[in-house]
Amino acid sequence: MKRKKQIWTLPYGVWVVCALLFLAGCGSDSKVQESLSASQNPSTIKTDLVLAVGKMDGGQFDPKKGWGMTQIRLTHSSLLAIDSDLNFIGDLAKSYNISEDGLTWTFPLREEAKFSNGEQVSAEDVKFTYEMLKEDGIKFDLSFVKQIEVTEGNTVVIRLNEPRSTFVSQLTEIGIVPKAHYDDQYSQNPIGSGPYKVVQYDDGQQVILEYNPYWYGKEPQFKKLTFLLLAEDASLAAAKAGQADIVYVPPTFANQKVDGMTLRTYESIDSRGIMMPTVPSGGKGMTNGNEVNIGNDVTSDLAIRQALNIGLDRQKLLDVALDGHGKKAFCLCDNMPWFNEKTIVEDGDIQSAQKILAEGGWVDTNKDGVVEKNGRKAEFDMYFSSSDQLRSDLALAVADQAKEFGIKINTIGATWDEIYLKGKTAAVVWGGGRHHPHQLFSMNSSERMNNGIDNMSNYRNPKVDEYLKKALNATSQEEANKYWKLAQWDGTTGFSGKGDAPIVWLMRVDHLYLANEKLNLGKQPVHSHGHEWALFGNVTEWSWDK
Repeated sequence: MKRKKQIWTLPYGVWVVCALLFLAGCGSDSKVQESLSASQNPSTIKTDLVLAVGKMDGGQFDPKKGWGMTQIRLTHSSLLAIDSDLNFIGDLAKSYNISEDGLTWTFPLREEAKFSNGEQVSAEDVKFTYEMLKEDGIKFDLSFVKQIEVTEGNTVVIRLNEPRSTFVSQLTEIGIVPKAHYDDQYSQNPIGSGPYKVVQYDDGQQVILEYNPYWYGKEPQFKKLTFLLLAEDASLAAAKAGQADIVYVPPTFANQKVDGMTLRTYESIDSRGIMMPTVPSGGKGMTNGNEVNIGNDVTSDLAIRQALNIGLDRQKLLDVALDGHGKKAFCLCDNMPWFNEKTIVEDGDIQSAQKILAEGGWVDTNKDGVVEKNGRKAEFDMYFSSSDQLRSDLALAVADQAKEFGIKINTIGATWDEIYLKGKTAAVVWGGGRHHPHQLFSMNSSERMNNGIDNMSNYRNPKVDEYLKKALNATSQEEANKYWKLAQWDGTTGFSGKGDAPIVWLMRVDHLYLANEKLNLGKQPVHSHGHEWALFGNVTEWSWDK
């Protein structure tokens, strides 16, 4: 794979214009121009796509650096996959078997599975990947794995110390890497066994994937995918210039009309909320291996968090931040089988929010519109990703509404690197939502404090920990769901907004794309968190309809 360093010195907007002109054909010998010309010939079967669905970094190709779903389904394979009906099915594994006690998982591998360099994917590669990630312990918690064995017939046997109901989900997210070729520089030359391989990565500009001829699954119609790493406004410009087949559009752009393209709307469990520190200031903790300050003297007061949960009007937030393209959220898993409907509240209730604050000792004594307690104003900072228009709009809308019941929120746009270093001392516009309940554990269990970016609020509730542990150790999904629901709210306590509210969940975001009207994206499942890649789970099913 060729990797080029960033050499552009022009302002970003100028670069975008130049890029679009280049794609349009400034270079007559350009391969991109050749593919564009071919796509305009109706007698030619279109085999390449140009996409602008967000930004990425080199860590995307390494399961040790990425958060999981970025490389899956495109460049890497996993032991299992999720189909469009959210069923767990075999991927690298032909099938899988779980012992009755939930402690032994067996995976016979496909003999025909090969990496993009032509070498067979072996059980040793799977063993190496899982042991490497277990030792790392940051992006994936595999501490419950006791032993990984390679047995006859290219079979992997994973033995657990205790049952883990969410293990099946990790099996769909961990991309397998080749033992013989993995090192610290793997992101610069990734070798995977997915339908595509990385052939070029121009830092901050584009990523080019081409069909992996050793792919064992259904051959995709599109043999080349060029990802333009553009901001949202530049992506829309690429669509209007006719130089992209699919672009992600934020809700504020959803009404834009682009010739030859149609808006595709997909429901998601991609949720947004406000994460708030639950402990007072003055402490120390860890985020992504870095020591950071923790705690906030305002958000650590339960009355503040509960007032926001009931006082914020979710529908108005949807209308302002999403232009209505989404749904209310009261947890991280609304409408999933493990969602506790008892967490739903009548929101937008300013009077009740004021009552909660008053009963908690927060009163506006000097009539400046901000309540106080023991001489401290109900004022705190809230960070959001400055590159995300949706989070920016949501942050401003939340701050505007919170003023109505006496809470002052100072919104600050920053990079994620900055947010991860400061986010345990302030509120953060947070996100999540997967096809499984594991994030309920990782975001709310005291066991996950100081691990990666898990439990950023430093939340601790022994009863919730008990429920979460029972959910994890359940040997059936039905039993697990019972405890996931109790952890949210058992009538007395829980991590939902009715309880301790370490994260006040507000909305589920519809994923919106402008796509060429001839492009058939197949049957899409409910999308998970991360619009940049949620679309691609069924990429081998895509087709170009004449």
